[in-house]
Amino acid sequence: MSNKIHVLVIPSYYPRFDGDYLGSFWREQALGLSKNNCKVGVIYPELESLRSKRKIRIFPKFDYHNDENIPTYRFLWTNWFIKLRGLQILAFQKLGMVLFKKYIKQHGLPDIIHCQSIFNAGFLGEHIFKRYKTLYVLNEVNSGFLYKNQNLETYYDDVIRIAGRSEKCFTVSSTYSKHLNTELSNNIEWEVHHNIVSDLFLKAKIQPYPKNKFIFISIARLHKVKNFPLIIKSFALFSNLIPNSELNIVGTGSELKNLKKLANDLQINDKINFLGRKDRADVVEEINKSSAMLHGCIYETFGVVLVESLALGRPVIAAKSPGSEDIITNKVGLTTENDEQKMCESMLYMYKNFNSYNINEIRDYCALHFSEKELSIKLINHYSSILKEKKIEEL
Repeated sequence: MSNKIHVLVIPSYYPRFDGDYLGSFWREQALGLSKNNCKVGVIYPELESLRSKRKIRIFPKFDYHNDENIPTYRFLWTNWFIKLRGLQILAFQKLGMVLFKKYIKQHGLPDIIHCQSIFNAGFLGEHIFKRYKTLYVLNEVNSGFLYKNQNLETYYDDVIRIAGRSEKCFTVSSTYSKHLNTELSNNIEWEVHHNIVSDLFLKAKIQPYPKNKFIFISIARLHKVKNFPLIIKSFALFSNLIPNSELNIVGTGSELKNLKKLANDLQINDKINFLGRKDRADVVEEINKSSAMLHGCIYETFGVVLVESLALGRPVIAAKSPGSEDIITNKVGLTTENDEQKMCESMLYMYKNFNSYNINEIRDYCALHFSEKELSIKLINHYSSILKEKKIEEL
C-alpha cells in the first residue's frame, strides 16, 4: 500500500452534472477524500427511471470523465426492471463488474471500496469482494429500513450477509444507527458518520439577514415524501400573523401543480415563490437572501440542505426526523412536530427571538461538525485502521 490510500467509491445514485443534487453528498465526500491525500475513483452503473425526462436507452452507454482528478466510470442506462428489484440488483452487478475491470486496468486494485447504500452498491461491493478479496465498507442512508415502505424486508438475509462481510458499517444519524443495530441484528455494529457540507457553502461569503422582510426558504424535490403541504400550511398561519413575510420554494417535481393549488386555496400565492430547479451556486445565493430555512420531511436520515443552510448562517426549523434531531440544536434552530400549528409556533418563536441567532456562530457550529475536512479525516482514519488490522492479520 502506498502512502495514499486508494479508495473506490460505488454510489447507489450519483449526480450527472456539476450542480445536480441527486447524490451530491456522495460526490462531495469523494472530493473531500481526494483533497485529503487519498487516491479516489468512482464507478456507477446508472439505472435511470423510465419516468425521467432524460433519454431512454435500449442499451447501456459507457461514459467516462475526470471529475476534479477523480476518474469516474459509469454506464448510462434506463431501468427496465422498475418493479423487479432482483433484476435491478443483477443488472447493477453485471454492469458494475464491467466498470470495475475497466477501472482496475487503468488504475490498479483499490485498497478499499466504499459502498454508498446496500441497494444497490452493497450488492456490487460484495460481488467484487468474493472475486478479488477487496475490502469494503458500507454507508447506509436509505430510510426504507426505518419506514418499511420499500419492501426491503424480502432481502434481509442478503442485507445481513453483505453487512456482515463489510469491514465497517456506517449510517448518517444516531437514531438510524440505533434502529439498524436492532433491525439488522447479527453482531453488526452500525456507527455514525455524518454527511458533509460542501465547501461551496462553507467558503461562500455570508450575506446579512434581510432587514425589511422575514423570508423563509425551503429546498427539496417537490414530492409527497418531502411533506411540502406542512410547510405551506404552516406558512399560511404564520403570514396571517406576520404579513411582512415570504416563502421561497426551490425544487421541481410531480407535486408542483398540487402545491400551487394549495397556495392559491389558502390565498397566499402572492407570498410564495416557486423558484424551480437551481444549481448549487444559485442555491447559495437563494439561502443568502433568506432569513431562515423550513424543512418538512419526517423521513430524512440526514438532511444535507439543513447543514447547507447552517453553513450560510441561516437557522433552521425542521420537522422531527432522524436527521434533523442529530443536526439541529437550540443555538442553530428548532425541531418541531409534524403539525402545521406546532410548526407555526416554532416559526413565531424564531421570528420573535431572531436576535438570539448569531450568523457567524451558526456557521462555526456547522464547520466544526459537518465540514469536508473534519469528516474526511475521520473517514480516512477508519480506512487506515482497517488496512493496518488487515496487514497485521496477514503477517
